[in-house]
Amino acid sequence: MLEKLFSNFLIIIYALLFGVTMKIADLLDEHGLKWFKGDAIIFGFLWGIFGSLLILSNNLVANIILAMNIAFIIRNRLDYINHQIAATIIIITFLFSQVFQPILFSIFFIIFLIFGSFKDYIDDILTRKQLEKKGLFYYLNELMLYYPIPTLIYCLLYGNWIVFWIFLTYNLSYNIIKIVYKKKGYL
Repeated sequence: MLEKLFSNFLIIIYALLFGVTMKIADLLDEHGLKWFKGDAIIFGFLWGIFGSLLILSNNLVANIILAMNIAFIIRNRLDYINHQIAATIIIITFLFSQVFQPILFSIFFIIFLIFGSFKDYIDDILTRKQLEKKGLFYYLNELMLYYPIPTLIYCLLYGNWIVFWIFLTYNLSYNIIKIVYKKKGYL
């Protein structure tokens, strides 16, 4: 029992670091954050490593993260080399370590593609003035709730609650970094 608790704790730490490194990698490319020479590449590797640790933790989680990464490709969100490094590490880890579950993958892929594309449209197409008129709707969309909510529904139906906790932790850590750096003027 203690071993399972420790294992789940580690997985949650991986999810937290997955979200943190993903957002920092993004900030280093697109939002003017600079820490040191090569920082963006290093954070691409870190993002990929923590994603791979999640892939290795659970086949169900692995298929959902694969769906997330393939949706990123279709949505053209892997637009910098560090993003591409991370996705490559994650996808290769999946290919060499996990079993593809087509139905599970397809369900989450469609959800991530549709709601992610909707978020992209709001972020990339609508003007700031249009966004300000959106109010609460815009902020809810910014939170990317299409990651934790579908996993919550899945867990309510089938159990395996670590899946929900992983995606909730990832989402929270990603958004906390986004909020912190927005206050510092990087978004």
